[in-house]
Amino acid sequence: MNYLMSNFLYRFSAGFCMGIAEITPGISGATIAGIFNVYEPFIKVLSFFNPKKLITDFNNFLKNINLPLMVPLMFGMIISIYFSAYFVDYLIKHQLYFFKIFLSLVMLFAVIKNCTMDQSFSDSGKYFLSFALGIIVAILIAFSLIEFNFNNDFLLIFAGLLAFTAFILPGISGSLVLLILGVYQEIISGVKNLDILALLPFIIGMLLAFFIVPTQIAKRFEKNEHQIKVLFSGLILGSIPAVWVHLN
Repeated sequence: MNYLMSNFLYRFSAGFCMGIAEITPGISGATIAGIFNVYEPFIKVLSFFNPKKLITDFNNFLKNINLPLMVPLMFGMIISIYFSAYFVDYLIKHQLYFFKIFLSLVMLFAVIKNCTMDQSFSDSGKYFLSFALGIIVAILIAFSLIEFNFNNDFLLIFAGLLAFTAFILPGISGSLVLLILGVYQEIISGVKNLDILALLPFIIGMLLAFFIVPTQIAKRFEKNEHQIKVLFSGLILGSIPAVWVHLN
């Protein structure tokens, strides 16, 4: 009983921290999942939410849903996302400079953790190109998408799709993507006020990504784990300037 409770609290804490990361521009919730060692099982479960698998192999879907992991994880995420929306809104309005410093330090910590744990990256230069590519892609995202206009429902759907993709990648923060696209404050306001109607186009976009993206990530993560970790480290490092440029 104590073991089960301990596992529940650990996974609830992981979900709670993931939710905070998801609502905070600067770091992906998936990075936190990696720190808590729940990223791979989390992605594997999400990969089974595939329309084709649900229709053709529903019994296998039920076997792989992993409720002992997903229930406390999702419970923690939902609670923390709702309450974090208030806290983040306060920090942006009243403590913006210190908030930016905090985000930058958290992102640097994630990069250092990835690089020190991945010995093949520390001892060899063969992953340098992946690391550099991650930095370049993050900078391009930060400084090239700002001109897009996301005032209509169709583009909010696209923002939701892109944000959810970022949420489950241990690299670019989904909230940071929303900030860059100019819809972050609108989404925070919708979450705070539980305005489902205003959030509906965004939710539709997230659901589209939910059924498409995790399967592809699960396949590629298993085959290229070390290279993906290095690429994600570059994405995180390259996203730091966007915090200072776009968070106002």
